[in-house]
Amino acid sequence: MKLLSSILCIRTCSLLACVSFLLTGTPVFAEPGIDGFRDLKFGMTEQDVSALPACRSSTECLYELTDKNRYLELTYLPDKVPGSPEPIGKLAKITIDMGLFTENWFEQLQIILGDSYHLTQDLTEPTKQSFLAGEQNELNLGFEEGQVLLKVVRRPFGNLALKVVYQNAALAKGFIQQSQVAATASSN
Repeated sequence: MKLLSSILCIRTCSLLACVSFLLTGTPVFAEPGIDGFRDLKFGMTEQDVSALPACRSSTECLYELTDKNRYLELTYLPDKVPGSPEPIGKLAKITIDMGLFTENWFEQLQIILGDSYHLTQDLTEPTKQSFLAGEQNELNLGFEEGQVLLKVVRRPFGNLALKVVYQNAALAKGFIQQSQVAATASSN
């Protein structure tokens, strides 16, 4: 099964990813301090985001990444602002649609992200087996204590998609806690 081999095996180098890195001189996803992605910074309001040239609305932006136009889905969380009676939505999560899953593309994204960020939450064997058995609908590799995720998502009709997620520190902390709970439950 191709999916099984791709999830169980992480290659240490990919010619395409290495060539991409050498030609551009910088990793594709590199963001110092992980305060967002490119012009999108955590804490921005919907109005701030709508004003960006790459964003058609406050919830959808389009950037060219890895030689393709990639849609970004934005998630805002309420934040109480002093002097304002109502909480204002602040950008908290950026989800990049990287297209359909293929073994090669999954491995390339692992390498690209690994060149920029430290892998802190790897896949466990019970998690892989649970995903392959259809018991869960996504797999998550965590980088930089969960602030950057590489996700394999099973869609309703069974095909798989790849997503890269940037999330603020609070959401990353929640991801870490959820991962620890899942690891403890699977070890029992």
